[in-house]
Amino acid sequence: MEATEDSALNTIDVLFVGAGPASLAGAIKLKQLLNENGRNESVVVIEKAEKLGQHNLSGALFEAEVLNELIPGWREEGSQFTTKMLANEVKEDEVFFLLPKLPIKVPELFIPPYMRHSGNYAISVSELVNWLAGHARSLGVEIYNGFVGEEVIVENGTVTGIKLDDRGLDKDRKPQSNYIPGETLKAKVTVFGDGSLGVLSEQLIQKLNLTDNTNPPIYSIGVKELIKLPKYNNLGTNYAVYMLGFPNKASNFGGATIYSMGKDIAALAIYIALDWRYCDLDPQRELQLLKSHWFVKRLLYGGEVIAYGAKTLPEGGYYSMPEPAANGALIIGDAANLLSTKKLKGLHYSIESGILAANAVFEAIQKQDFSAHTLSKYKSSLEDSFVGKELREARNYRQIFSKAGRAGVYLGTPLSLLHKFVPGKLTTEPDYKHMTKTKLNRRYEGGIDKLTAVSLSGTHHREDAPSHITLLNPQLCTTCGEEYQCHPCEFFCPCQVYRFAEGKMLLSPSNCSHCRTCRVKCPYQNIQWRIPEGGDGPKYKMM
Repeated sequence: MEATEDSALNTIDVLFVGAGPASLAGAIKLKQLLNENGRNESVVVIEKAEKLGQHNLSGALFEAEVLNELIPGWREEGSQFTTKMLANEVKEDEVFFLLPKLPIKVPELFIPPYMRHSGNYAISVSELVNWLAGHARSLGVEIYNGFVGEEVIVENGTVTGIKLDDRGLDKDRKPQSNYIPGETLKAKVTVFGDGSLGVLSEQLIQKLNLTDNTNPPIYSIGVKELIKLPKYNNLGTNYAVYMLGFPNKASNFGGATIYSMGKDIAALAIYIALDWRYCDLDPQRELQLLKSHWFVKRLLYGGEVIAYGAKTLPEGGYYSMPEPAANGALIIGDAANLLSTKKLKGLHYSIESGILAANAVFEAIQKQDFSAHTLSKYKSSLEDSFVGKELREARNYRQIFSKAGRAGVYLGTPLSLLHKFVPGKLTTEPDYKHMTKTKLNRRYEGGIDKLTAVSLSGTHHREDAPSHITLLNPQLCTTCGEEYQCHPCEFFCPCQVYRFAEGKMLLSPSNCSHCRTCRVKCPYQNIQWRIPEGGDGPKYKMM
């Protein structure tokens, strides 16, 4: 975690923010190009988690062909990760529409190609990150953990680096005995791969007005469990199932997946678009309710939940993408809204965006020109890649479901088959604007409770650290409760960070899994979310 006087942190050429698949792929590709051409520019990756992979969570049924260019021969390398990944190739996949008491298998004839998973690989994105980091380090990439960026440095319209946060502050943000002031990291190019709702990438977008004439971004929340199954189980291996319907209401865009990760581990996840109208919708409870369905219960019979986590997915698509290149900066992966809403997949997009960004940065290094004009090669190559082509084709896919209103999936699903023929741009509104006083009134109490789930995420924050969650106006929480006759944040937060008691809101930021749902779903936009002190947060290992 500590940097030495002579380390690359003092002489950075290219800085990647966030050690996710996008940044690590970009760092690998860039260092390959530099090494092949006898150049020694420094490539540095900083990551807020204490250890690599601890803040990474995904679906994750991976379209691995994107690795062929990045790491040729990866299938034959025989590493523990690739051996495990190849063994977990999906060979059988099915789609079901769940009614409350009945699963209806969708005939193959009616399953669109983008909902098929055969040939994909069931992986842990946490393990993918560690594998990519090993390749990056072998090439000379420097990776630093526990480093939190607090501010994007912009000078005369050019990004020149980032300022790190101050360490060792108490709850009142006063220095303790171990106080370390935040360092400023200067770089010729800063590549922002800090994920969905990334604080620094959003700051960059706002400072340089990179979303003029775009739709506001919209999101889903994904809540995931890993379940340890008995030796002899009903799920089997190399199997994936995608589910629509129960417990989602028709007006909610979303779905669920179950897939095997080896002989005795199942991954279960539910995805719900954050434009839901119900003020008491609780995504963690919805996952527990899903497990009560006899079809799901049969597949997971005898299983025990061993891990839990949550994250947001950027679903705005083509018309919500920010301008990805600026003077001295690029935006990649989820931070750039690169996700296939049709497939609910983004890993292959992230890796490809990192590769394309590296190509553009290498050309800029050769020219010693780091202007937006030179770096915009990234934008044009992204547009020409399979990522750009698929995003353009599906440019109105997600928006059709929003326009379908309460008819939701019943109207949206058939219309979505025609999405590519919709002329022009369908607009969207921010997710929080869809909140209404309508309630689900769920009474289900089965499964695991929210605090047990939080404990399975390994989430930890220093108790005497400044809170990374702030209510901008606490009085608005009372107003919100009066308007909705409940406090929506008590429900929509999947980790029980928010509780209302004795007439005031009580925060438990130590429970936070960093999904950041609260930032976009609070109907009064009253919640400020900062990155907590480096190393704090979830401790995912297999997610």
